[in-house]
Amino acid sequence: MGTRNPFSPSFGTSPPVLAGRDDILDGVGDALATGPTHPDYTALFIGVRGAGKTVMLNAVEDLARTRGWLALSDNASSAGLPDRLTRAASDLLAGLGPTEPKRRLSSVTAAGIGVGFETVPTPEADYDLRKALSGLGDALAERGTGLLITVDEMQSGDVEEIREFGSVLQHVSRREQRPVAFIGAALPQIEDTLLSDDAIGFLQRCSRYDIDRLSPQATRRAIAEPISEHGRSIDSAALDRAVTATSGYAFMIQLVGFHSWQADARSSHITIEHVETGIAEAQRRIGRMVLSPTWKTLSDVDRQFLLAMAQDDGESKLADIADRLDVTAGYAGVYRHRLIRAGMIRPAGRGRVSFAHHAAPDWLRNQDIQ
Repeated sequence: MGTRNPFSPSFGTSPPVLAGRDDILDGVGDALATGPTHPDYTALFIGVRGAGKTVMLNAVEDLARTRGWLALSDNASSAGLPDRLTRAASDLLAGLGPTEPKRRLSSVTAAGIGVGFETVPTPEADYDLRKALSGLGDALAERGTGLLITVDEMQSGDVEEIREFGSVLQHVSRREQRPVAFIGAALPQIEDTLLSDDAIGFLQRCSRYDIDRLSPQATRRAIAEPISEHGRSIDSAALDRAVTATSGYAFMIQLVGFHSWQADARSSHITIEHVETGIAEAQRRIGRMVLSPTWKTLSDVDRQFLLAMAQDDGESKLADIADRLDVTAGYAGVYRHRLIRAGMIRPAGRGRVSFAHHAAPDWLRNQDIQ
């Protein structure tokens, strides 16, 4: 058929259908409409890598813009966050002023014929972050709109820079009630780093949204609708298999959808054979793109814990893991907590854990990673 593949298995790229996140968008929309007194006016999106946090930042920025708001987006993993935000806010504020540049006489030819002019550059304002955001907030308030700031990768931010940014935002938004809203995105380990720093109390008071797995119903919609909207169909059994294989993990949904489509891009129908091909390729890629980078950051004991888990089919009992590692249950519990924060495992009921990524057990068993 030659129809373009609708799926987007790239980090931070918005999917063709944003399914299962309406409650989050509704909450943020309500906060923007209410103003700085709303508890979700400053919030954090927290989830494992590939869960869709950056996609959600894109979505809330789009939501703000549809309401006439301005949006500033940045990434805390690069040094200089306060300076970049200061410059960006100052530029936006300047853009709200007169658009016609001033001109001055630059030259006059003989007898005054042929007068020349040159553009006078606007003097650069000597702003710090608080002045820039306050000025921009006041200007937007007069226009009945506001500013949304989004910052990705908050867990990687410099502590002093995040502290400075949080202090400014606390004054501008919460205390002075200017229309400057904020949403950050972070991996779960931020709970043990920036959010455990009492000097960054502003972040601790932000509302938190868990960007978690999609429900089976939302997963079905995220897979089936793009296929249908682009002129193809999918077997019911094939769709069921794809939904089960992705476990509601946003990045895996895009990987399975993309590679199932590509298995025979000329066919008008996606079969279970196409989906099985897509699942195999998705599992291979998610190991390289998600699991391997996280694995490299783990300690030896973290890794041994995961390898002990991989001996089980399905959920693991913490007591069994402790026995395999020849450690106490309390000691194993410490690493359970660490690996939950790292996004590798998740609680599965009292005394049990499971892998956050369903492809992890096979990846651990088949890779030469010991």
